Amino acid sequence: MLIKKNINYKKKYNYFEKKIIKKNINSNFKNNFSYLFLIQNNYLYKYKNTIFFLNESYLRCRADLENSKKKFNEEVSKAYKYSIEDFSENLLPVIDSLESTLNIKFSNNENILEGIRLTLKLFLNILNKKKITFILPKTGDVFNPHKHLAISVVKIDEKKNNNIINVLQKGYYIFERVLRPALVIVNKV
Repeated sequence: MLIKKNINYKKKYNYFEKKIIKKNINSNFKNNFSYLFLIQNNYLYKYKNTIFFLNESYLRCRADLENSKKKFNEEVSKAYKYSIEDFSENLLPVIDSLESTLNIKFSNNENILEGIRLTLKLFLNILNKKKITFILPKTGDVFNPHKHLAISVVKIDEKKNNNIINVLQKGYYIFERVLRPALVIVNKV
């Protein structure tokens, strides 16, 4: 449809050019006026054709943009949905190990402890592969609110102000970001 309209404009344009050449041969006032009218119509068809193609290009670009947005949103939702897939696959051996530990008939507690140690070691190796590391402050370290979470504040005069008295639970980093802050008790004098 678009190409046919373009061809029609070109045919009309060529038609007017031929008419203009014929009219120029018989140059009198009436023909000059017709000549100007034909030139004006010729430019009008050119501009209509240009506007038509610019509008078509705009609509195509708009459609491409909408399609790109839809595709991008689908990809983001898939990435969000399946981002944990690789990590979950790495956790499956830990689950298998715990299940096998539960199925064994233990004769003593030493076997249970050994199974739990091996499972913990396996789990820690998976965390290290995923760049998840510990935040394990020591007693006497200075309290850092970016890495520690003060559960309780106590007043001990012998200790320095704003120092950690006790670590209740270790925290974790994922790369450089704090995944979970370490839970601590802090001294405030």
